[in-house]
Amino acid sequence: MFWNLPHIAVPADTLFTIGPLDVTNTLLITVVSALVVILFFYIPARHARIVPRFWQNVAEWMVQGLLNLCVEVAGPRNGRRFFPWVATIFFLTLVGNWWEVVPGIETIGGISREVPGCENLQFTSIFLTGNASNCITPWLRPPSTDLNFTLALAIISFIATQAYGFKLLGLGGQLGRYFTFKEGPLGLIVGLLELVLEPLRIISLSFRLFGNLFAGDVLLLVISFLLPVVGAIPFYFLELFVGFIQAFVFAFLTLIFMALGTTIHGHEDAEEEHAAELAHAEHERAAFVLAQKERQPEEVSVA
Repeated sequence: MFWNLPHIAVPADTLFTIGPLDVTNTLLITVVSALVVILFFYIPARHARIVPRFWQNVAEWMVQGLLNLCVEVAGPRNGRRFFPWVATIFFLTLVGNWWEVVPGIETIGGISREVPGCENLQFTSIFLTGNASNCITPWLRPPSTDLNFTLALAIISFIATQAYGFKLLGLGGQLGRYFTFKEGPLGLIVGLLELVLEPLRIISLSFRLFGNLFAGDVLLLVISFLLPVVGAIPFYFLELFVGFIQAFVFAFLTLIFMALGTTIHGHEDAEEEHAAELAHAEHERAAFVLAQKERQPEEVSVA
């Protein structure tokens, strides 16, 4: 047999420890993913030109596309406020998802003595081939296949949403989204339901990303076991697409939650509402001044 189906486990594998910190294979590649994202944008920004080259063009196109999306959803000012969070989550998740199709990820590692039947193997490290391939503990594993990573992103999204809510709406405005009698008992019930649903967004965001990526990871392993070498090639393109879609969905939902979290019930966006009030006041003032000017000729003619 070309290779055995590897031991599939949901928890990430600990590679080594630094004091009280367990460094897992998913944590290691998360740090690498963050460095990749930083370098991808730092290099063209560091050597930016008036006439951009290919690398700078790609980076600017991606940033401008995400910024336009944030502005369209949350408005000009809030869109720019939310953009750093949305962009960071999207690019970090995208790179983390796409490690799934990189050769060597989850195929190179060390022997796990905890897997049944692997206790007496003489190897210390192997490439994932041969009869001992089911005993491997991979040194690198896609971060989105670890629930800790997706939960951390969801918690960050939730905390940032609440922080912007208190910052832009104030304490009374933010609490008024959940506890209000302005719209009667039904408005209070809706607010309380939203209060209950707020933390549930953490579960929906994290498990959606984790479930799709973990299932895709297992799919690639099983197909490679059933049809070695060439069987999984079509599924690599599928996983590239799924990885992009899941990163975009996570970032877009974060943007939607932030936009909703800074909006008072029964009103438009706080910025738009304030601008509308200013415009209305300016219109009333202009109408009053115009009316005064029209009366002055009449008073002069009467005199």
